[in-house]
Amino acid sequence: MRLLTLDLKNEVPRAARLTFWPFFDICVIGLFASLYGSNFVIAPGISIDLPEGDFGQPTVAQRLQVMSVDEVNGEEQIYFEDRLLKIETLEKMLRLRGDVPENVTLLLRVDGNVSAQTLTSIWEIVRSAGYRNTQWATESPPVERDILSGSTEP
Repeated sequence: MRLLTLDLKNEVPRAARLTFWPFFDICVIGLFASLYGSNFVIAPGISIDLPEGDFGQPTVAQRLQVMSVDEVNGEEQIYFEDRLLKIETLEKMLRLRGDVPENVTLLLRVDGNVSAQTLTSIWEIVRSAGYRNTQWATESPPVERDILSGSTEP
């Protein structure tokens, strides 16, 4: 009775009712997910039968070998076939390895700090080992800027 005098009847919590619409929404979302996830709606691709050729092309790894020459702490280092080499050991390794396949190109990636004498020595060793196609690319050392003083240091 007291609730009626203060008109707090609307503030009393009511019993919750469970309706049909939340279940319907979940079913529709599940239907869309199953349709878009299946191959019925989205085709996996188009299969094309291409003609076969009688020629074979070697892969890039068989035609291109990379040798990297860097200067680290004033010492020049050669990286070739997952090995760290010096000039003397490079010559021995290439001699022991044997003949070079005919269509192989050697790419020399050279750091900008490597001396011309080292580059010439490597070039002569590689030529005597049997590489006929050689290419080289140089890379400048990164320039570091000191933001506070404005000077640049290689």
